[in-house]
Amino acid sequence: MRKLPSFFSLRAFEAAARLGSFTRAAEELHLTTSAISHQVRALEEWCGKDLFIRQTRRVSLTMEGQLLQDKLSTAFDAIEDACAALRPGDARSVLAVHCAPSFAGKWLSPRLGRFMQAHPDITLQMSTSAEPVDLQRDSAVGIDITYGMPPQRDGVVVEALGIEATVPLCSPELLRRHAVREPKDLLGLTLIESKLNPVRWKDWFDLHGIRLPARAHSSFDRGSLAVAAAVDGLGVALETARFAEAELARGALVVVGGEAFRTIEREMHFLCYRKGDAGMRGVKAFREWISAVTEA
Repeated sequence: MRKLPSFFSLRAFEAAARLGSFTRAAEELHLTTSAISHQVRALEEWCGKDLFIRQTRRVSLTMEGQLLQDKLSTAFDAIEDACAALRPGDARSVLAVHCAPSFAGKWLSPRLGRFMQAHPDITLQMSTSAEPVDLQRDSAVGIDITYGMPPQRDGVVVEALGIEATVPLCSPELLRRHAVREPKDLLGLTLIESKLNPVRWKDWFDLHGIRLPARAHSSFDRGSLAVAAAVDGLGVALETARFAEAELARGALVVVGGEAFRTIEREMHFLCYRKGDAGMRGVKAFREWISAVTEA
């Protein structure tokens, strides 16, 4: 016979340790805060050690509590994964994907039809916002695609969606009116950037050994808006080429300097999912599909 404490005590402890709060653990498990406290206390009595340092509005783990959480997180992930593989297909046919707005509109949406054709039995539910989802708290979302590295959380896997080139973009008409032969020539044009893009004009000019004068630049809170402004001829946008694929393909935008100027390349978008959901049909299918598409 296995010498185990109550599973309910272990579940209450794991939730409280992961969330750093008895109250939040109670909300997740649909119990009262008092019930969580009682279960944790029962586990501490079984272990013969204090697992939490109790403070007025929050709790923190003792050294023994941290050791237990590390082991339990792995065990709960394994249990969740094993159970997910046995769930009925209908229960796993809906996949909720949350995504950064510009990535959703400029890159993902034009390609989603391919995924839906390949997986007609999976119903996608898309939502967008600039802020990443806390997958440990929002169980309704299966996959979150973030712009920029999301906060690290236990039990959440983060995978980069490839390297992206951030380049100066403008309309052909603007380039005809203003010849740009060297990087410094861009200083005479209106410079546009996105507030959310970690790559700024200063970074680009620094890369080319040019000091950027202190002055205001036109900025937008979405990369897609910066691309649209460049199409309208308002100036030169510094943005990832991934957001401007359609505009570049139809000739509405060109990369200023082409291959003559240096390019900033970074990982910009990340796919996030709960480790315990890795084996679920919808999550697995979407991960494999988007990985193949981004590598193509």
